[in-house]
Amino acid sequence: MASLRISEADPRDRHRGISHHSLTAYGRVALARADVVVPDLPGDFGAGVLAAAGPLGARHTLVRVGVGGLREVLAGCPVPLATMGRGLDADLAYFLAAAAAGRHAATLVPN
Repeated sequence: MASLRISEADPRDRHRGISHHSLTAYGRVALARADVVVPDLPGDFGAGVLAAAGPLGARHTLVRVGVGGLREVLAGCPVPLATMGRGLDADLAYFLAAAAAGRHAATLVPN
């Protein structure tokens, strides 16, 4: 299973949307097929993420995962959340992508 690094706040173009690190790792380096979680993010940004992930579908299974309710769960986290010095509200897309991957991972665990 794969989680995409996504940012809506990073000022560097290569890190906005799906990071070039994720696109390279999953598009050119990963040898085994994997579920690549694409979070259902809203608006034009979400549409751009989905489009950017499209080519990864040639090598992997793209799994779209809803993000409903995840912001509230993340806000209740007992430890401060941060990525590149940005908290939950400063780069919500990053945290929603990671949480969506966790949501999908939970479906893979036998009951």
